[in-house]
Amino acid sequence: MPEEKPKWKREISAGGVVYKKENNLIFILLIMPKGPNFGPPVGYWTFPKGLLDHDGEDKEEVAVREVKEEGGVEAGIKQELGMAKYFRKSEYFGNAIKFVHFYLMEYVSGDPGNHDEEVAEAGWFPLEEVPKKLKFPHDKEIFEKSVKALHLR
Repeated sequence: MPEEKPKWKREISAGGVVYKKENNLIFILLIMPKGPNFGPPVGYWTFPKGLLDHDGEDKEEVAVREVKEEGGVEAGIKQELGMAKYFRKSEYFGNAIKFVHFYLMEYVSGDPGNHDEEVAEAGWFPLEEVPKKLKFPHDKEIFEKSVKALHLR
């Protein structure tokens, strides 16, 4: 009998909620991914994140790498924010249970305009505007944790 493939694959990713302070205001880096096959923008804002796909790479390295690739900026990790777990249903990418480890990260240098081809747009948004931009509950929860962490600093 042929072996059945699992319906849901498991994916582990890492990403960052990147902040910068300017004139006593806090700005957060958000990205708008492109659709499958680098198609039109997906129409929602989220945080830069990506798969642990290099041998020996740890979650922190993945978060820093993905912020650079998808967000165009260098950032340093300040603290762990926790993990988001959600299901992704996709004909193109396949169905997956996603485990995404997020870190609060402080902007060091770079320009969001230097993002990679997976991203349609990346930019800085005032802290107060971010909740209205985020679509997914897991992004909103991670953002709330980052706001608490920022106010404790």
